Amino acid sequence: MFQGFYNLASQMLYQNRNLNVISNNMVNVNTPGYKSDKLVATTFKDEMLYRSGNTGIGNSTQLGTVSMIRTASSTETNYEQGTVEETGGNLDFALTQPGFFTIQDSDGNKIYTRNGSFSVDSEGYLSCSSLGRVLDEDGSPIEMTTDHFTVDESGNIYEAAIEGLATDEDTTESDEEDTLIGKIGVVNFNDYTTLQKGDNGTFTTTEEGTATDGGIQWKSLERSNMEPINEMTSMISSQRSSQSAAQVLKMYDQLIAKVVTDIGKV
Repeated sequence: MFQGFYNLASQMLYQNRNLNVISNNMVNVNTPGYKSDKLVATTFKDEMLYRSGNTGIGNSTQLGTVSMIRTASSTETNYEQGTVEETGGNLDFALTQPGFFTIQDSDGNKIYTRNGSFSVDSEGYLSCSSLGRVLDEDGSPIEMTTDHFTVDESGNIYEAAIEGLATDEDTTESDEEDTLIGKIGVVNFNDYTTLQKGDNGTFTTTEEGTATDGGIQWKSLERSNMEPINEMTSMISSQRSSQSAAQVLKMYDQLIAKVVTDIGKV
């Protein structure tokens, strides 16, 4: 009887956490570069067998087979590439290869994101929404000295030479060369398990990233890799599972109340 209580209660707790993960995915459906999460489940029996049942190397003791309490094991992030869409925005950048933009927050800490929807802050530095300033390959903020610029695949930002007045019909281009403003820093990591996910699809880690070159598509954004239809299906399934567990748990409670009442009469 009590086994049923444990199983049903653990199912409700697991589904509640699963709904939180799914809801967070759906909230970030329009967040550029967002990577979706999935909650991985395990059973209490397996945890006991592997963690507590081993009394020595090669001498494991089975603790029992009746406990099948379901619990959350971990949250896994899907790092697959999202769809890249052209936006036409001068401050939009999409990563088409593995890696992350490096952002420096207000406290001087580095955070990593694939959200390339940038802007220019009040002091003229390239920034990422409310996260902080975008860093170049040397770890310094990028000061945008002009609104007239071009960007190549490696992330080099050049101040475009302004076309001068033509002196004759054959002269249509300026003799000036584009001036390098800075290079957007992109880094990648050997072990993604060290990445700790934060808000708005950002990541933090104590590991030093390796600089990568190329893979930046200007005037484009990488969309979230979350599939809305799949998430809606998972949400409905999780809600129904939680509701079913709650209904059966109520039946268990009524049954025990009846048993206690009948025994009391005897």
